[in-house]
Amino acid sequence: MLFLILTFISVVRAASYDPNLTWRGMFTEHFRIHFHGGEEQVAEEMAHVAERAFDIMTEELQWTPDLPTEIVLIDNTDIANGYATYLPFNTIVIYITAPDGNSTLSLYEDWNEAIFTHELTHILHMDTIEGATVIFRKILGKIVAINGLVPGWVIEGQATMQETWQTAAGRGRSNIAHMIKRTTVLTDTFPPLGNMEGFQTQWPSGNLRYLFGQDFMNYIAMNYGEEVWTHWNHEYGEGIPYLLPSKRVFGKRLHPLYLEWKDSFFDRYTEQITDIREEGESVFDIISPKEQNCMGASLSPDGRKLIFACSDLYKGANIYISDPDGSDAEIEVANAFARDFTWRSDSQAYAYSAIRSVNRFNLYSDVYLRN
Repeated sequence: MLFLILTFISVVRAASYDPNLTWRGMFTEHFRIHFHGGEEQVAEEMAHVAERAFDIMTEELQWTPDLPTEIVLIDNTDIANGYATYLPFNTIVIYITAPDGNSTLSLYEDWNEAIFTHELTHILHMDTIEGATVIFRKILGKIVAINGLVPGWVIEGQATMQETWQTAAGRGRSNIAHMIKRTTVLTDTFPPLGNMEGFQTQWPSGNLRYLFGQDFMNYIAMNYGEEVWTHWNHEYGEGIPYLLPSKRVFGKRLHPLYLEWKDSFFDRYTEQITDIREEGESVFDIISPKEQNCMGASLSPDGRKLIFACSDLYKGANIYISDPDGSDAEIEVANAFARDFTWRSDSQAYAYSAIRSVNRFNLYSDVYLRN
């Protein structure tokens, strides 16, 4: 039954790719790289990136998988992303497009290196297992992965921390990430420890486990030893799921550490806020409804119309046009969302880029012109 379930998972994931793609393979010492036609150069580059990262990260996390890790390179979207899974075997999937300038991912020196370091950290972290649980893995297989059952902010925070430590950039250094974290101080929306998973509709929602997880974990590493999270992985990997080894590893439980970090966080960003205010702040008014996530505002050359996109839980995603002050906003394009707009010089037309589904299996950006 377990074999059938894991096989089903693999088939479902494979079915999400365009069946017209022609796949090829490339093997290295520690990886099996799968890529489709047109990705030959990317696959060659990734092979070198992967082996370099493997040498660094296995030493950093003190863990080496028993079997090669599968790498799948797929060019079916214009959205930068990737993921890692240990079921049914260690696999890293990378969508081979770099992030745009508005993304929290936008600070990188080599995108392949950044995303691979992040995803390989997941594999080594979740694969780590010690003590008696090794016996259960030998009997039941990869489904026994104790480190896959930690809070999500530990999983994503650790990978985001390593992408920052092991590369010249990363989200831990990103000004966009600093802006998001600084704003939680300004707006009194700093997350409680129980909300660090990011399962909340209120901003900054999904960024919590990445940006705030990284910040919290980095604080602990800088104050209690850079190796403590590697120690945590091995301690938790031989224990009982959800019994966190904070006291054994750090000498303190998580909540007192959270309070220390919160004080340090507020001190750091309050200082930044003071510096910014001394330089002079721009005066602004929020013209979009607070319950909506809006972006891309662009004023027509004649100054008479404002175009922007918003999304919310009730109306979904739409493109709006309004008066310059945001009043009398009306839906211009329903069920569409865009980050960037530009007007024609006569103010009678505008263009925008938006993601659309292509042949059911792909998500690509197209440019639209609307009169």
